[in-house]
Amino acid sequence: MWNYLIRRKRFIIMSMLTVCLLFLQCSPIWSRDTATSSETKSSGGSVKTRSTYYTPEKVAAARQNVQRYDWAKSMRDSAVAAADKYVKAGYEFIWSSITTQNVPRAYAVNQEVGSPVSGKAVDKFGPYPYKRDHFQDTWKLTDPVSGYKFPTNDFQAYYNSGLDQRGNFQPKLADKSLLVNKLYPEKGEKWGVDDGNGWVDDNGNKYTFVAYYNHWTLWDDFVAGGLVSLRDAYLYTGDKRYAYAGIVMLDRIADVYPDLDISAYKWEDGFKNAHGFTGQGKMMGSIMDAEVMGDIVSSYDAFFPEMGNDQADFVSFLSSKAKQYGLGPLKSTADGIKKNIEDGLLRQIYPSVQKAQTEGNFASYQNVLIMAAVVLDDPVLSRQMIDFAFKTGGLVESKDGTWSVTGGDINRTLIQVVDEDGYGNESSANYNRIWLTSMAKLADVLDGYDRAKDYDLYNNAKFKKMFSAFVEMTMVGKYTANIGDSGSIGNQKLFLDKSVLVEAFRRFRDPLFAQAAYFLNGNSLKRLHGDIFSADPDSVINEISRVIDEQGTLQLKSVNQTGYGLSVLRDGDTVSPSQKGTPDLQRDIWMYYGRNNTAHAHSDALNLGIHAFGLDLAPDMGYVTYVDENPLRHLWERNTISHNTVVVNASEQTRKSWVGVPYHFDDTDRVKWMDIAAPNAYPKISQYRRTSAMIKIDETNSYIVDFFRVQGGDEQLYSFHGLGGTVTTNGLNLNKQSGGTYAGEQVGYADSGYNNNSTSGYDYLTDVSRDSKPRSDFSVDWKVDNDSRDVHLKLTMSGDYSEAALATGVPPQNRTGNPDRLNFLLVKRSGKDLGTVFTSVIEPYMKNSSIQYIDELPVTSDGKEVSRMEARAMRITLYNGRTDYVFSTLNPDKTYTVYNKFVIKGYFGVYSEVNGKPEYSYIGDGEFISPVSGSGLKSIRSALQGKVTSFTKELSDRNSMTLELTEAVPPELNVQSLVGKYIYVDNDYGKRPGPQARNGAYRIEGIERTDASHLTVSLGNVTLIREWSDPNDFSKGYKYNIQEGQTFRIPLSAEKYGVSYTDVPSDHWAYNVIEQLTDRHIVEGTSARRFSPDRQMTRAEFCALVTRTMGLKSASKAKFTDVPASSWYSSEVAAAAEAGIVSGMTDTRFEPNEQVKRQEMAAMLVRAYSYKKGSAAAGSANGSLFKDFPKADSWAQPFILQAAELKLLQGKDSGMFDPKGSTSRAEGAQAMFNLLDKLK
Repeated sequence: MWNYLIRRKRFIIMSMLTVCLLFLQCSPIWSRDTATSSETKSSGGSVKTRSTYYTPEKVAAARQNVQRYDWAKSMRDSAVAAADKYVKAGYEFIWSSITTQNVPRAYAVNQEVGSPVSGKAVDKFGPYPYKRDHFQDTWKLTDPVSGYKFPTNDFQAYYNSGLDQRGNFQPKLADKSLLVNKLYPEKGEKWGVDDGNGWVDDNGNKYTFVAYYNHWTLWDDFVAGGLVSLRDAYLYTGDKRYAYAGIVMLDRIADVYPDLDISAYKWEDGFKNAHGFTGQGKMMGSIMDAEVMGDIVSSYDAFFPEMGNDQADFVSFLSSKAKQYGLGPLKSTADGIKKNIEDGLLRQIYPSVQKAQTEGNFASYQNVLIMAAVVLDDPVLSRQMIDFAFKTGGLVESKDGTWSVTGGDINRTLIQVVDEDGYGNESSANYNRIWLTSMAKLADVLDGYDRAKDYDLYNNAKFKKMFSAFVEMTMVGKYTANIGDSGSIGNQKLFLDKSVLVEAFRRFRDPLFAQAAYFLNGNSLKRLHGDIFSADPDSVINEISRVIDEQGTLQLKSVNQTGYGLSVLRDGDTVSPSQKGTPDLQRDIWMYYGRNNTAHAHSDALNLGIHAFGLDLAPDMGYVTYVDENPLRHLWERNTISHNTVVVNASEQTRKSWVGVPYHFDDTDRVKWMDIAAPNAYPKISQYRRTSAMIKIDETNSYIVDFFRVQGGDEQLYSFHGLGGTVTTNGLNLNKQSGGTYAGEQVGYADSGYNNNSTSGYDYLTDVSRDSKPRSDFSVDWKVDNDSRDVHLKLTMSGDYSEAALATGVPPQNRTGNPDRLNFLLVKRSGKDLGTVFTSVIEPYMKNSSIQYIDELPVTSDGKEVSRMEARAMRITLYNGRTDYVFSTLNPDKTYTVYNKFVIKGYFGVYSEVNGKPEYSYIGDGEFISPVSGSGLKSIRSALQGKVTSFTKELSDRNSMTLELTEAVPPELNVQSLVGKYIYVDNDYGKRPGPQARNGAYRIEGIERTDASHLTVSLGNVTLIREWSDPNDFSKGYKYNIQEGQTFRIPLSAEKYGVSYTDVPSDHWAYNVIEQLTDRHIVEGTSARRFSPDRQMTRAEFCALVTRTMGLKSASKAKFTDVPASSWYSSEVAAAAEAGIVSGMTDTRFEPNEQVKRQEMAAMLVRAYSYKKGSAAAGSANGSLFKDFPKADSWAQPFILQAAELKLLQGKDSGMFDPKGSTSRAEGAQAMFNLLDKLK
């Protein structure tokens, strides 16, 4: 069920439209105008003459597909099973189930106290917990905890007794003697009795049972859900019974819809509905009405072909009802019934939108308006409705408290609200997804409609960008980053829609959409299908198959969405959640620095998240308990303190930011780092900036080094929580606080007196233990409960802090699966105008940590030790024998010495040793890093700098900048190596208010050097347009996010591997390959200093290379009798065999010490490629490619051709392949390098 909650915060006068789906408080009420305009009533008969959305061609295709495909049959069967209930129930039941205005609606019974019997325990069943079934238990809600039913009176009988001569419920006519507790008389005659206005218990708590039932069971489930079932059942089968039942329901809705007005039911009276602060709506509140009316309206188009027969039984039924209740003469003919539906429903949509009665998430009410226009198909009015949907405007509150919508605002919003990454104005993935799904539906409805051919959204580059935005939010193949009101803790949920992605690929042919749809389908084509209304749904699937064959499965790499404000560092392969048995080797850290000033945003700038081992190890709070003005939401669940970030001066971050400022982002094999500031989070301090790095240990493990710099404020509090339920510490002397909360022993939980003077939220943290004099290094370890793999997240803190504490925070308890508590680490510094670098090393690990020791090292410059605020250096000693030194500063122009071990000049560096000898060096945006004695690594240049000379100024999916460099491109720099790096333009960010500030950071998608001092940088489908020059006159063009003449930086980085072999000189043809694979622990020397590149490779050695390259592991013993469990290659052979990459010479023998043949190499390489990518090459190469191809064994020939086509192996001289020849260790290394390149 949709989590319909309150969507936006408005103060007394606020005209800004902020979108969302769910429920808010009431605001001033619309004074309802009952006058009928020409828009709501036509002068003649029915105007509609054809089905305009569900065209005959679409319907014929759907019915044909039902006969051809199992997936279509399944869709039909589901629709029919649901629709049959309505047909069986009959016309009278359907007609009488449509309630009239005087029966209230509400989305909650009592969300403050819960159930009258089970209290807040009911929250464990979700925000809408009551069980209900209109067909079996009419007008009854069942408490899922206690089993009690409400209301306790027979409301159906009471309702029937109050019907007037027109079939409308009038409470003053109803029989009050029926308001008696029939279910539980022992509790009293009036206990649980609801006449529609709710029941009030002895404590004054009001429970709106009937209103809740009317809202959810009738209008949402029975009406909206029922019409979808009847519509689809008819479309897929052609069975008139479903259409006739749907027509009866539509006609009755048209009778009552004009008089529906939710403003009569006020929030303060206990009737909570989905209308924001406007109080407007028809059935269930303006927001929810906008979510369901599109389906209701579309059903008229579906049923229309069956509405031309006056002899149909629905005509006689509705005619009899019209006579019974005096509903006029229209219902005596099918055409009259059509007119009633058009006048009473379709023509009501336009004024209901203008009056803000149908209004909500962006594109939801616009979608309803356009669907109504297309379905009505009025030659004049339909075009007016569509024009209004695109017209600049929005939600406006007048001085008299009335609300109106002045335009649907589609054109303006796509340009200046949808960001360059494709997100709407929400931080929440859940709500941004609504933008996409609604816009996709809207575009589909308009597509091909002959009265609006000039409105083609598929040609809009911003609209296209929306489809790809959410793909990058996928974490370790299972989760969506829990940002804002979105998801729940540990819930494996992807906010991606398979059908939307398939359609996006059909429209745009972007391979990403094909890969994402395939991924969502478990990396399989089985049951993946096109649109049921397509005449050839197989064609798009065949194209998806081709993309997968040619480009492989979805593999998400590190990314920085600089427009939205999400930076993700990833390592390892993306695995679909449906791929059973595939190890979860991907891990990530993400940092959010985007908007915090919209309805479903949290105050969470620079919040850090972590995924590893298939788990969300540092989860966000996710969707709040209730999205209204309750203190729990504002002071705890969305507050800064409940997120993995820093609180300054015991106050919430200022909610005035659209996006922060990224300064660095780099993604190498070993070192990945991001450096981002959020200057608008706390505008009164001078620095709020986080530098986080993920450093690889091996193919399974990485650790994080986190430097959070805060300059300013008298109190700074670092907050961090993990997923696990069991917490242990090392280096802390914690003393249990006797009572109270983190706000103090005398401050109770959710203390209103405290909260009147503080926005800290500290009084929502309980079970506090404190160490008032923590050591300069200490650690906290979160062990994940209910996971047999023994997964941990360990954080080691380094520095001098005033206090460290542990406390308990409670996540939303009405979200299914949320734990009862989370354990928070709180590290505080107190003083005057503080400058702090909160420094931590964070390690996800399974069973045993890979880190032996962590310590902070002194940093000097010109012989003097510098402050921690100026530069920090950490030493991480690993159990594998490697020692890493990690350095960070914001003063890149100075040369620093770390622990008399190495020197560095640059923003960020990593220096590694093995056995006391240099093993690896990395420098990011710097000049050099080197051992104190000896040669080191020197960067070609810290950064390329210059100014922007021109850029793409039209809306396009091909955008670029032309750059003029301050200094010529160094001749040794391959400019193609800049692809994937980021350019940072110094635009007007600091000159604009926080909500309007946009950074100038962009990913480089392609690059060309026009001469020594000029570059053209491709930005792909990321536009540089910021907004319209005049949103009321689009002919005036655009304003841009950057300008000619503004300066830019492209930070560079360099890395060097320290291991070298005496028998592989720098001019050896395989030198670079062997060096890189050695660092990745894929190849090893035959001794500490020798590689033996010309020695022939064995089957065991090559199998081990493949296994290491793939990151495969096995805990079982190899099945071959000649592979001893004690052998160095036993686990590698076992893992490769389990993956189907190798087979034995016989069923029981592997022959590990035999020289590997080239045809065997080809087979292993192709199988490995197929294992990762899901398929091998199509096989266009043929046997004539190699002269000696016939000499290969028949089983090996297909592998040889595929390996050649994929360029995994090359032939030898004179067109020979030498299938049964051996290979050298250097050649084997090259083959592995080729495989790695193909798997990227």
